[in-house]
Amino acid sequence: MQKLTEKLQAEADARGLLRVTLSGHFGKTVKKISYTPATHKKEPSILEERFMPDGKALHAFLPVKGCAERILKESESFRQTDVSAVGFSAVVLRSAKGALHIKYGEGSEEKRKPDGKNYILSPGVKYDFLTLLGIQDASGRVHDKRQGKFRQINRFLQIVSDVLPSLPENEVKIWDLCCGKSYLSFAVYYYFRYVLGKDVSVHCVDLKADVIAECASYAEKLGWDGLHFICGDIFKAVPDERPDLVLSLHACDTATDMVLAGAVQRGARVILSSPCCQHELASQINCPELSYVTREPILKQKLAAVLTDALRCRLLYACGYKVTTLEFTDPEDTPKNLMIRAEKALIPAKLREAALAEYDNVCAGLGAKPAMRSLLSDFLTKTR
Repeated sequence: MQKLTEKLQAEADARGLLRVTLSGHFGKTVKKISYTPATHKKEPSILEERFMPDGKALHAFLPVKGCAERILKESESFRQTDVSAVGFSAVVLRSAKGALHIKYGEGSEEKRKPDGKNYILSPGVKYDFLTLLGIQDASGRVHDKRQGKFRQINRFLQIVSDVLPSLPENEVKIWDLCCGKSYLSFAVYYYFRYVLGKDVSVHCVDLKADVIAECASYAEKLGWDGLHFICGDIFKAVPDERPDLVLSLHACDTATDMVLAGAVQRGARVILSSPCCQHELASQINCPELSYVTREPILKQKLAAVLTDALRCRLLYACGYKVTTLEFTDPEDTPKNLMIRAEKALIPAKLREAALAEYDNVCAGLGAKPAMRSLLSDFLTKTR
């Protein structure tokens, strides 16, 4: 442990520490503890986030000097300690009887951004839109019960930053479909307009009139005239133009298919969709070879959810999009943490045709007819 203490302190002193996570508390009175640099403070320090079983998150700031010894002393109460730094990584496993095992690995190539936590929105900085949305208080402190939402917003902005090369240099047209309370719409508008300094228009659409009215009032209070809220059918309400970026967070079941299909038909450059409640295939699967799975209701639902999103990705590829799936946020914040990222690309016709044939063969084998395939039938016929 002395060697680990020295290596960890050296990384902290050199601003190379990325994260230390303690998990598996022996007493089960703490879910986990996370340590990350917090350079937004006047003096460089380490942010300690102590996640409690009741959902609260307790915060404290440690001085960089001597932080390694304090962190590793705390780790004695945990089964596992994960260290990530620029120079090295390490996993510490500890048994209840005190047996210790340390495994070292390579460092991370990812350099931490100046905010100290690789966040685009820095903890402790007051953002008017986050206060209006009830995520921060008037002083800029993130409410304990909204820590997960704050992390989710930052993670989403990181994903958006990754697709910037696929978006226009100047004016960016964004649609948030089935937007709900529009946390991401506000964050994305702020990011493009005030962080990147781009001209941006964001159209947010949902069928809930009261939610749309509330969000519109927030946009008016902020003076964000490029952020529009519309109550209505998602593709009848948006402008008749090609969107650059289409967003959809937790659109339920086939509503996700409608968003994806509509975005493809309109020629969206980038689609970021976090699916939810994938029930459609669960009622359609009729495949004797999978009966050992489908006879168990819980396993059938999980299988249907995975197949639904895998088929969506394959169909997006057949429509000319390179597709990546990634974790949207920490599974402890929400189990609905899958993100489908699709970017318009020049994919050879033969590869697109092969992907569509594979898709159709799988659907035939499952005895399923997904909604997204029907919605894109005309589009696929025209583009062959």
